[in-house]
Amino acid sequence: MKIAVSATGKGISASIDPRFGRAGYFVIVDADSVQVVDVIDNSIAQNAAHGAGINAATMIVEAGVDSVITGKVGPKAYAVLEAAGIKVIPDCSGTVLDAVEQFKSGTARSADGPTENAHPGRPAGQAGGAGGGMCRRRDMGQGGGGRCGGGFGRRK
Repeated sequence: MKIAVSATGKGISASIDPRFGRAGYFVIVDADSVQVVDVIDNSIAQNAAHGAGINAATMIVEAGVDSVITGKVGPKAYAVLEAAGIKVIPDCSGTVLDAVEQFKSGTARSADGPTENAHPGRPAGQAGGAGGGMCRRRDMGQGGGGRCGGGFGRRK
């Protein structure tokens, strides 16, 4: 059985990264031998504007893992993992080794849904307002922000 652990580094002694989509790495561990079999570099997602969770989940699915151990998982990433039959074990901390040992002992439990909203700190459905969208709403004008994502809309 292969387990992916969101981590701040590339080894078994790395700390768990609590952010699934924006984790620096995913350390893939064989649960039986407790050996690192692969490392996925996810550092590009740390500065992604959006889609970090979905992209990370897609890489995890492609790696052929059975379970993911992490801190928090948003709804879109969770949906991708669930559709692939990958168990999500959230709210873990410590090192990659600690997490694998907790998993093997049965003390780490899988989630029955996402553990975070779409974007922590923002209500669901609210855009950041700094994008470059082409909004055509009358009240949005140039650089309007709001639900259209900002940018340079036309005034009518």
